[in-house]
Amino acid sequence: MAIPCNDSDRAVTSTQAQPNPPASTDPSKFEAVDRSKTTPDIKLPNESWLTVLQSSCTYGPPIFERIMLNFIKNPNVTSSHLFRADILFDSDSQPQNGHAEPSDANSRPRDFELPGWTRNRVMVRLLVPRNQQLDRPMTQTCILLSRKSETDLEEHMVVYIPHIDTPDEMPFYHPRVNKLAFHHTFRPSPDQPPANPNDPEQSIPGAGSLSVSYNPFDPTAYLEPKLHRTALKLLQTIHKHGQGQLVGYEKRVHLDRVIPQKRYQDTYARLKTKYGRKLIDGWVEVTDPGKHVFEDLGIAAFCLELWRTMYEVPAAAREEETVGGAETSAVESNLDDPSLTSNGANKPPFPGFVDIGCGNGLLTHILISEGYPGYGFDARERKSWSTFPDAVQQNLHQSLLVPSLLRSSNDHPSPDNDSYNSGLFAPGTFIISNHADELTAWTPLLAYLNSSAFLAIPCCSHDLAGSRFRAPDSTKAQKARRNEHAARLPQQEEASPDESAVRQRQAAETGSLKRTLVHKKMASAYSTLCAYVEALADAVGCEAEREVLRIPSTRNQSIIGRKWRGEGKTEEEKAERVRRLVEEELGRGIEDVGREWLERAEKLAKKPSSGH
Repeated sequence: MAIPCNDSDRAVTSTQAQPNPPASTDPSKFEAVDRSKTTPDIKLPNESWLTVLQSSCTYGPPIFERIMLNFIKNPNVTSSHLFRADILFDSDSQPQNGHAEPSDANSRPRDFELPGWTRNRVMVRLLVPRNQQLDRPMTQTCILLSRKSETDLEEHMVVYIPHIDTPDEMPFYHPRVNKLAFHHTFRPSPDQPPANPNDPEQSIPGAGSLSVSYNPFDPTAYLEPKLHRTALKLLQTIHKHGQGQLVGYEKRVHLDRVIPQKRYQDTYARLKTKYGRKLIDGWVEVTDPGKHVFEDLGIAAFCLELWRTMYEVPAAAREEETVGGAETSAVESNLDDPSLTSNGANKPPFPGFVDIGCGNGLLTHILISEGYPGYGFDARERKSWSTFPDAVQQNLHQSLLVPSLLRSSNDHPSPDNDSYNSGLFAPGTFIISNHADELTAWTPLLAYLNSSAFLAIPCCSHDLAGSRFRAPDSTKAQKARRNEHAARLPQQEEASPDESAVRQRQAAETGSLKRTLVHKKMASAYSTLCAYVEALADAVGCEAEREVLRIPSTRNQSIIGRKWRGEGKTEEEKAERVRRLVEEELGRGIEDVGREWLERAEKLAKKPSSGH
């Protein structure tokens, strides 16, 4: 498990354990009981165990097991110092559950027997730290056990055994104990209704408890306050997740749908080690270097791994990965993945990239330095540009993007003017718009016109004329199709049982303004902006994908366009399709839109740079 002992030197804001707390009137609320002076939950003749804390709970074994499996696979839930866990062995995944152990001695599970208990599952994981120069990975065995008494008391236990033999070998992110265990007890109450009627099998009614126990290296040593605080934090975290799942909590943010977590994080760790300190020390912008450097390193890592799945890796990029990966990564390199080292078999060559609205140029710098050809441009030059190597500076340009469709008027600048970019790139060029604001909505349209793939990371809402607005969640044509079927009034809808009870209490004269279910939660401006970019992509035949990026920003949604419908259109047909879409969205002719865009672009070029 991810063990949050790294937070032990910081203030713990959870409920403090009490030696003799009053009886809780609500077992669903967290209240830790000090068990350090009581009989331990685990009693073995050759091992000394100490049960540190205990709390009551109302969730049953299915939820406890689900939580613990999630914590085993995702140690970052409880420790910010850990990236992830790589599963090296899982008894449930072996052929016919034969429990064939791995050949590597350090990856083999360590044994643990508890008389009277059934061993249900054994897993071995590698804990991968976030800073691989400061902390080293550690292998750990995880054992899931259970037993059931004749009195209907169900007990489940999860034991963690670090593959460490002395306290001095223990990494900083893990408590200095030989073993630790989580003991869950539960007695069902069949006469009570389930806590969540929609999931009665998982929300079995009843009462139980959860405790945390240590097997210290030195059984005679005093229990350090750090270990006590660690147990408290772990207990509270499990309680929070358990009670949340009991009432039907569902995870809303799903990560790593496009790129596997391991590949992304290994590449990010390599880039961070290679560039992080140097970029922060040499920062010349007025903005926070930590935020921008680590954010762009994360985006660069995502781009590199996305491109590896789409294109043949350039020779220069393979050289950079070989040098950087061998020196900086403490875990298995992505170069060892045979699916990624086939020299681009059946993949097209990398077409180059363009970073539109590149800002400080940091992302462009990292990608070029990693061996991927490309360039970036922005309306204003940044101080950072002059700090990059010559090979990067030559590929950073001050230029205003005025899409070719908006330049048909005689008042518009000539396409030959170097200070303007038409948005027509070499066919297939991968387009990046990272917080490009005015260019965000245009990104899928430019990709369509250039037969390109794209990555858009939205930030602020601007319409297709460059004006600030609150983006809708769909294009006007899509909204019109939705409205073809007349909306029904709330009183015309069939009421659910819960709503029926409410309506019986609501007479017309009460003046109730009870909202319909549709209006109970309005989407944020950012979420509708992301949906709008997806809708624009769909309008030109792109099957967009959404990925939540692992970057230090609340603006971390990305829209990826690499699959297109109805290919084979001529350039003229594409241009006409985009022109109609722009005019329909803005409700005016393309000439008016072009004039407004150019006016805004020229004003933008005169503004002082923000550092991004």
